[in-house]
Amino acid sequence: MRSPRWVVRAVAAAACVLGVWGAGLRSNVYPGNVSLDALGSESLLQVIKYLVERFLIGCDIMVLFDEGSGTAEAKAEALLKLGLPVVVVSLRGDGDSGPLEIPADSQFPGASDCPAYFIFADKAKSLRSLVESADFYSQLHYLGRFIFVTESAMGAPRLILDNPVMAWRPHALVITESGGVRRSSSYDVWSHEVFRDDVPERVHRVEKWRRGAAQLGAHLFPNKLGNFHGNVLRAVTFEHAPSIVEVEGHSAGHHYDGIDIRLLHILADALNFRLKIVNPSDGGKWGSPLDNGSWTGLTGDLTQRRAHMGVANLFIHIHYLEVVDMTVPYDMEFGCFITPLPEPLPQWVALSYPFSLQVWILTMVFLPVGTTLLYVASVAARFLLHDETWDGSFSRTVFYALGVFLSVGMPQVPRSNATRGYFIMWVWYGVLLTAVYRSSLTAFLTIPLTQTPIDTLHQLVSSSLPAWGATGLTFKKMLEENPDPMVQQLALRYEPVSGAEEGILLTAQRKYAMMENRQFLEYTIATNYTNKYGEETLHVMRECFLPFRIGMAMPKKAPYKPNLDRVVDRVVEAGLVRKWFSDILFSSRKRGTAGNEESRGGALTVDNLQGAWLLLGAGWVVSGAAIVLELLFASSRQQPRTGLHSATA
Repeated sequence: MRSPRWVVRAVAAAACVLGVWGAGLRSNVYPGNVSLDALGSESLLQVIKYLVERFLIGCDIMVLFDEGSGTAEAKAEALLKLGLPVVVVSLRGDGDSGPLEIPADSQFPGASDCPAYFIFADKAKSLRSLVESADFYSQLHYLGRFIFVTESAMGAPRLILDNPVMAWRPHALVITESGGVRRSSSYDVWSHEVFRDDVPERVHRVEKWRRGAAQLGAHLFPNKLGNFHGNVLRAVTFEHAPSIVEVEGHSAGHHYDGIDIRLLHILADALNFRLKIVNPSDGGKWGSPLDNGSWTGLTGDLTQRRAHMGVANLFIHIHYLEVVDMTVPYDMEFGCFITPLPEPLPQWVALSYPFSLQVWILTMVFLPVGTTLLYVASVAARFLLHDETWDGSFSRTVFYALGVFLSVGMPQVPRSNATRGYFIMWVWYGVLLTAVYRSSLTAFLTIPLTQTPIDTLHQLVSSSLPAWGATGLTFKKMLEENPDPMVQQLALRYEPVSGAEEGILLTAQRKYAMMENRQFLEYTIATNYTNKYGEETLHVMRECFLPFRIGMAMPKKAPYKPNLDRVVDRVVEAGLVRKWFSDILFSSRKRGTAGNEESRGGALTVDNLQGAWLLLGAGWVVSGAAIVLELLFASSRQQPRTGLHSATA
């Protein structure tokens, strides 16, 4: 007669077979409600239960087992009895130690913060083949918790964990029986170190299960990438100011500075790694896709994992996200046009600048009105009050009224109190107006007079510039696809250039308007198109468009992305990115104007006094014309008199 324990085990196994595999499904969800005491592999189940309850709370549990191994299947069936909802997938193999494959119709939870995979196989070589398969890379989440349960053969943990695939999956364990005894109640739990070159053994034992309890109490899924322990990480970049600025004078020749470089150093300090900055291996820049699906430049180095991260004012765009991962954004950029400033106005226009148009209109109105009232007051005082001896003819009154504004003293003043009262108010008005004009005129005579620059897209479209554009045709497609009709009009005169330098040079020659991100344009102006007096010769339009988020790139499924995201978020919250840009812009402006030998004295030049010369010339012309007219009219008046006297005689 068979033992009751065997009967319980047989019933449990039959229930699993009928409920799980009898239906012919390879992926299902099982609630599981059989108690732990009714299972055969009690010690292993205790280890798994310990892992689940201590480290996998809230995780999605998935069970994968070698369908060709009865032992692996039994262990997987035992796990189903823990009462957890799990997904079960049977792995297909080609015999003993053959490669394992994940069936194409397998279904795994999509978005999950904590996927956990229990993978059962008798042979470590089979698990190694599974790890190196394409389905393992594509279907199982790279940040999941991987728990491999396999044989206790020598070197099994190293075979599974010490390979390029698992080197990028930090959360992994291997459970083996101690001493190679199949029914032993002792188990060893192994883990590995990732991105570490400073340890003698990457794979090591992290926990011992003896007599039904964990002996070491270690944290089996620590944050391994919160501290790189001083190991080297490679960052690929190239010069692209102000994000990446090459600075001379370093002991090793050249070194980089800029917003992105400072962010890299912050990351290196926070995560304790040594930073090695390299240029793209093929000498390119951002890179572009090739016909065979590979990429060149910075993106190519990341896809081939020749570098751990890449920075160069990278836009978070769908084309990049298809081949690389990117951090959370740490900056926002806008596509803006840089335009030539209008030609300065001639200096004689400065005579009209102290007053606005409204003030000039009021002045021109009050001058004839006030002069007329002064004449009326003097006439009324002379003929009505009989106490005005001042010769207040209209011509003299006009000279008096203008003399107040020109600070010209007159030899005779009004004597009547009525005329004097009005005259005092008129002088007060003239002195105030003249004082304000003089004080403002000095400033306008000493500075260049600029016109209103192009600041809106409508002004750009209406301008006389023959063309505008950017490097390549990517921006033209964005302009054509934009729903704004005004933006679409920009595509009509779009002309691509070979590089930003060519576009900005054409802009300085007033033949073009270059479109780039605002920070790059502001840096270029501060460095190359600003003199030591702070005067700029190019202008960035105020109305920008095409916003882009800026992020740091890394290889696809890089496990350290969450750690980088956490530090980047703190940098943004601290406002460091804006501060770095302001500092770099200030220092670049100082460097850009250091060699400018242009000097500007404090004395006014002939050009500053254009208005004075024009007024003097106008006075000469008017006086000369008056003399000519006087002579003509005088001779014409004298001829009739001569004839009259002759006739009388």
